[in-house]
Amino acid sequence: MAKFSLKRVFGILDLYIGRNMLTSVLLMALCLTLFTGLITFIDKMRYIGRGSIDFLFVCKYVSYMLPGIFVTFFPVAILIGGVISLGSMARGSEIVVLQSLGLSRLQIAFSSLKSLIPLMIVVLCLGEFVVPQLETYAETQYSVYASGGKMSVSRSGIWLREGNSFIGIRAMLSDGSLSDIVRYDTDGDKLIAKSRAVSGHYENGSWNMQKVYKVAEGKDRLKITFVPKERWQLNLNPERVDVIKNIDKTLTIKGLVDYIGYLEDNNQLSSSFRLQLYEKLMQPVIMVVMLFLALSTVFGPLRSMNMGTRILAGITLGFGYYVLNQIVAPLSLVYGIPPLIGASMASIVFGGLAVVLLRRKA
Repeated sequence: MAKFSLKRVFGILDLYIGRNMLTSVLLMALCLTLFTGLITFIDKMRYIGRGSIDFLFVCKYVSYMLPGIFVTFFPVAILIGGVISLGSMARGSEIVVLQSLGLSRLQIAFSSLKSLIPLMIVVLCLGEFVVPQLETYAETQYSVYASGGKMSVSRSGIWLREGNSFIGIRAMLSDGSLSDIVRYDTDGDKLIAKSRAVSGHYENGSWNMQKVYKVAEGKDRLKITFVPKERWQLNLNPERVDVIKNIDKTLTIKGLVDYIGYLEDNNQLSSSFRLQLYEKLMQPVIMVVMLFLALSTVFGPLRSMNMGTRILAGITLGFGYYVLNQIVAPLSLVYGIPPLIGASMASIVFGGLAVVLLRRKA
């Protein structure tokens, strides 16, 4: 009975459909990754000469970004690769043969999905455990090289050097203010003072820090002071600090949950980070929707068209999904729509479109 069940999970027909599907999806994902990587490389070439950035650094930077590009474009690769794979089978009448053997549309769809599930799990794990570390390291190195070693960016915030002082910034809020700032003043290798501010606002070329606690070295003991406001002259402006927003995009699901808790504990808006969290959780659903959109080109009204038209239709559907998601997700933050709806709306719309196309006849 066990052997029979295992055979039913991945039968001969499943393996045949799965082999074609996996080959097409992987090749398409690789092509999209390399093409986007080339564009990224050309774009980053313009930064050569800024700080310590040279040609070798640009090559390393792009190589660190490639896994993230692969994960980003994998759902689109499922769509276009699925169109190519299933379209080729339909053109060779293999789909008709499969249906004559008793396989329904749903069974063919399930066979395609089963073949992709292991690869989907690998991609999701890659996006959760590998890509954030690589992209964080790449962005950190970029900030270090671009600033000539005076600034470092990590998921914990921004660190920069101002003369004999080292400043750490935990977060930059949506209104351009800073949150949880710490400053270490040194004299050579000796620490002479430490200051911590709850928040900071940029005004007239300097930062107006709020609720500043300072611990300084006195003659025979430490001197602890508190001031409600203090102005700090820093070689920093909101545009430069804005780089921290790039780090937010590399947070893992666990990191996003932790950061959302941190913002809510400090009575700060967390809706943008909740949107990012839900978008990450929706990734498996997006992949399934893309597969069903690919199936709709075989069983839907597009099945009588040639391969070029099907591929163009697949690209159009993928682009349409991207545009809708880019419009709805930010608008959900502007109009107070729950982030879960903003993150799932595009999947719901295109999932419904796939069902409609699958039910229609040519």
